[in-house]
Amino acid sequence: MATDPTIFIIFEVGLLIVLSSLGSEMFKKLRLPGVIGAIVVGLFIGGPGGLGIVTDLTVINILAVLGSILILFVTGLEFDATAFWKVGKKAFFLTTFGVLLSVLFGYGIGILLGWSWQEAILLGAVLSPSGTSVIAAIISSEKVIKTKIGSTLLTAVIIDDIEGILILTIVLGVISEGAFSVTNLLRIGVIAFLFIFGSIFIGSKVFPTMLKRFERALSVEVFFAVLLGLGLILAFISTQVGLAAVTGAFIMGAIIPYEKFGEKLANRLLMMKEIFAAVFFTSIGLVITPAGIFAVLPIGLVILSVALIARFSGGLIGGWVAGFRKKELWTVTIGLAVRAEISFVIAYEGVSRGIVGTDFLTLTAISVIGSMAVVLPLFSKLIKNNKV
Repeated sequence: MATDPTIFIIFEVGLLIVLSSLGSEMFKKLRLPGVIGAIVVGLFIGGPGGLGIVTDLTVINILAVLGSILILFVTGLEFDATAFWKVGKKAFFLTTFGVLLSVLFGYGIGILLGWSWQEAILLGAVLSPSGTSVIAAIISSEKVIKTKIGSTLLTAVIIDDIEGILILTIVLGVISEGAFSVTNLLRIGVIAFLFIFGSIFIGSKVFPTMLKRFERALSVEVFFAVLLGLGLILAFISTQVGLAAVTGAFIMGAIIPYEKFGEKLANRLLMMKEIFAAVFFTSIGLVITPAGIFAVLPIGLVILSVALIARFSGGLIGGWVAGFRKKELWTVTIGLAVRAEISFVIAYEGVSRGIVGTDFLTLTAISVIGSMAVVLPLFSKLIKNNKV
């Protein structure tokens, strides 16, 4: 009996959600980041080199985009201005030096490898952000959230994400100009900075008043559904003005007051975010082949080494400026050297826009998973000795 193609796609989506969620959960049970499990699932069930169970990527890619948008929307929701101002200055210094050096080192190694300037600058953007979800999970499991190191690191990774979104916006703007120059970089950088932070500043002043009126008129379920819908709409609007969809999603999340609405909405979206984030990471595994990993592994290891050096160097400088010393300095520096979801979001954006090929996702996977393998054991050990 012939199967309706639409029904078969539903089967593939359902199977993907089941397997990606189980793979992610299994790795978490092993005290490993769930993102690795989701990517491994994609490797095994995908096309060339895999079992070929999921082959139609059209719908899967739509769900993957939704996953990346939800990741950044929830990240914006978790931005707490009150917590930021308490430790924001230290956290800013702690992370910013590492971010800037990662961009510079990434661009430099890309040029040395013979890549185009577009590919090289995108590599710098991919290497810049830290692994928010991974760091937060370790801090939570070790019960150090309320310590000096824990609170500073949590704020630092949020700042890191904001800087990652800013860098992605600048990089896409420079690439769209068609020519790389310091003048273009500075001009687009200023515009992107003013747009993102201006939107957050103005929105955070105006939007809460509107939300109070909507809250009284709507049921709780409809109210939060409208907020999610607005996040998706702003993500679309961002693409119409040359920005990434994730930029609009982040801004929307950031202007929703954290204590009043943001925290509750983030909790309600947690299951949806986890499902579609797992699909997003699995979709990356679907386009990566085992043979492709071995083909680019030498270059991937070089990029990983450069990425770690950049983050370690920048972290030590920034941590010293922020006032950290000795074990505390090494703990925060090593923790921020891990990469995770935002690196994949940036790489995926580059592939979807045709700036780079799918091999770029493979190199990103090597850098991200490699940083986890090197950094997480050291960070876990150090954080246990700094529970103050």
